[in-house]
Amino acid sequence: MEDIEDLLAGAAGGAPPGFRLVVPAAVGVKPRKKPLQDSLKSYDTAKILGTQSPSQSAMETLIAKCRKSKKPLVVAGCVPQGSRDLKELEGVSIVGVQQIDRVVEVVEETLKGHEVRFLTRRTLPALDLPKVRRNKFVEILPINVGCLGACTYCNTKHARGRLGSYAVDSLVGRVRTVIAYGVKEIWLSSEDTGAYGRDIGVNLPILLNSLVAEMPSDGSTMLRIGMTNPPYILEHLKEIAEVLRHPCVYSFHVPVQSGSDTILTAMNREYTVGEFRTVVDTLIELVPGMQIATDIICGFPGETDEDFEQTVKLIKEYKFAQVHISQFYPRPGQNTCCKDEKVPSNIVKKRSRELTTVFESFTPYVGMEGKIERIWITGVATDGTHLVR
Repeated sequence: MEDIEDLLAGAAGGAPPGFRLVVPAAVGVKPRKKPLQDSLKSYDTAKILGTQSPSQSAMETLIAKCRKSKKPLVVAGCVPQGSRDLKELEGVSIVGVQQIDRVVEVVEETLKGHEVRFLTRRTLPALDLPKVRRNKFVEILPINVGCLGACTYCNTKHARGRLGSYAVDSLVGRVRTVIAYGVKEIWLSSEDTGAYGRDIGVNLPILLNSLVAEMPSDGSTMLRIGMTNPPYILEHLKEIAEVLRHPCVYSFHVPVQSGSDTILTAMNREYTVGEFRTVVDTLIELVPGMQIATDIICGFPGETDEDFEQTVKLIKEYKFAQVHISQFYPRPGQNTCCKDEKVPSNIVKKRSRELTTVFESFTPYVGMEGKIERIWITGVATDGTHLVR
């Protein structure tokens, strides 16, 4: 979770990610480096949903600090949308994931001492809502909101609803606009990129080909594809590979979550390890230099030592460029199966550490010595390994 310095729509929610609202200009609230000194506080809860239980504790701590400082408070994002009855949210103004364009109204009323809650689901927010980018060279562009899945560990469907895709023409228009602004990277954002268009009669390859056609011929703007679950791209692998071969397209993120079919079934992930392998193997074969990021959840209920070893084996085999490792935490509203066969927390932490050690042993830059590559520097690195990012 982020401690927001200006009013921010949830990065994974129904509003456009990276959306910095025009509140400073509209109601005189200026963002500061130390938010608890501001006359108004706003917190984004986008990263709390799913498996990040410690993040919810962080949110509760921030809300408590804000109340102690006796400042008006607005909370935005997924948690208030999906868990509006949380005790910690009593007396707090809330902006839901599909109401973020009304945040000026919420702020004005909150500053008057009123508690305001806008949580009704409605049509998709406009793509051209005012924003101030944290990185002026990066546009984070949502292509759809919600999802088609029903994973047993995630409250996304409850918070964000079913799939809602933006029209191809609208997304192409936005890409043209931001390229004219001088944006150098466009990040496509979605709960599941691969599901794009299934609600409006199109598909992901149609969108990607339309967007790639707008990329400058000099390669001065890059397109990053977001997270894509295996089930919805299996039928389009060759078309996706063709897009990924384009010099202006980079990055592909396919979460596997576990190397065990038993655990994937318990998670209701709707694919097998074999199908995940098909996705990865096909893309590696068809796209020179292809690097894939993936996700792992350690300690899902019922995960045995054998299940975990299958996950470790999978990660070692492919040596993924990035592995996002999280620990499972039960939370209210999850499927009943998530409450059974709980893995002891000490074992969950041990598995997480082991998998992290495995990943950190990889040497992704071996074989690149002497090569000249085109790079983009977007900031100073903070990982202790690299100088820039």
